[in-house]
This record gives sequence, structure tokens and C-alpha cells, in this order.
Amino acid sequence: MSFTNDERDKIQPAARVRELWPILALIIPGCQILVAIGALPFLPPIVPIHWNALGHPDRYASKWVNTLLFPGIGIFIYLLLHYIPSIGPHLGSRASTFANSQVRVILQVTLLLFTLIIQLLVTSISFGMAVDFPLVMNLAISALFIVIGNYLGKVRRNFWMGVRTPWTLASPSVWERTHRLGSWLFVAAGLLGLLCSFIPPLRPWGLLASILIASLFLYIYSYICYQQQIQAGREPLSPPFDGE
Repeated sequence: MSFTNDERDKIQPAARVRELWPILALIIPGCQILVAIGALPFLPPIVPIHWNALGHPDRYASKWVNTLLFPGIGIFIYLLLHYIPSIGPHLGSRASTFANSQVRVILQVTLLLFTLIIQLLVTSISFGMAVDFPLVMNLAISALFIVIGNYLGKVRRNFWMGVRTPWTLASPSVWERTHRLGSWLFVAAGLLGLLCSFIPPLRPWGLLASILIASLFLYIYSYICYQQQIQAGREPLSPPFDGE
């Protein structure tokens, strides 16, 4: 399958939008640092840093932990997703590498934004504000998986991002079929998580169970697709990306 500009536009944001994502990836950790510095003088000496499944704080630490932890996580996520692709082996064409780089930066911004939301949530609770921690956390995680699912089907075969089973890595068509299905399953899991967020007895078990089931099913599905190819002794079940 040849790669054309039109084909690239089908799976990637418009050029002007693409230019904004790396900027946002830098802005969000900066916002985390500003939030941490601004909140530090007003935080009590001891703040909650961990909550149980019912949303009750069960571990406390110095306010410096709250101040340094979240900006540290944000910087780590930025550096990890920015540099890790360059140190791993590459699969497929340059077009595939370019496509993955665009998806990667979108997921990078999504994860950073998720971290910022959790930082604001924890900081608000440390100030004594009445915040429903399980509700906000469940909503944030559900939204995260909806975004991941939306872009999962656009990830091309690689060693560091996506549903990496022995069978998806071995076959471009198995990778494609697994990720197309995974995209729908992850979005469905996120939507189910949103609904469960408003039903306290199902938090967070509804979301967790749906994610685990989807992940296990994709693992088995990739194996079945691969075995179908081997048994049929024919070319891939669906056209691979970029003629890989």
C-alpha cells in the first residue's frame, strides 16, 4: 500500500493542529510546576498522598511530597515519551514512524493533562475542600481510556507503544486487526467507566474489570488471528499499513 498525503491526513491531525501538540506537551509540566510552587506556602505540613478503594485517605506525608511528586511525574512522562522511541528498534517504513510520532505526542499530552488533573484534585483535598475523590478519579481514568482507544487503532507496528504481543509484533496484519478491535474495546471500557462513576458501588470495579477483560481478550484475539494466517497459508487477513 503506497503512502500518500491524503492517506496521512486520514490518520493524523491537520498540520496546524499537529504543531500545537508539542507546545502543549511543554506547557503542561510548566503549569504543574507553577501549581506546586503557588500551593506550597498554603499547604498544611502533612497532607494525604494515597486513597483506598472507597476514596478515604490512608497514607500521609510531608507537603513537600505533594509539591515535588506531580511535577516530577509530569517531567518523567514528557522525557520518557519524547526520547524512548529514538533508542528502540524501528519497524516498517518512515511513514509508519512519522505516524507513530504524531500519535505519541497526542498521548503524551493526554497523560500529562491527566497528571495535572490529579495534581489539582489532590491539592484541593489537601486544602480541605469537599471533593468527591472517587468520582473525579474514575471520570478522569475513564476519559483517559476513551482518548487512548480513539488513537489506538492509528498506532502502527512498533516495539514500545500499543498492544505488543508476540503475534502482533510478528505480523503487520495481526497488529492492524488487533488494534482496530482494541480501539473499540478501550473506548467502550471508558464509556462504561463513565457510567459506573455515578454508581458508587461499581466504582472503580466496573472500569477495572472492563479494562482487564478487554486486555485479555485482545491478547487471545491476536493469537487467534495469527493462527488463522498460519493455518490458511495465505497473505495477511487485511492489508497491512504501508506495505509492511
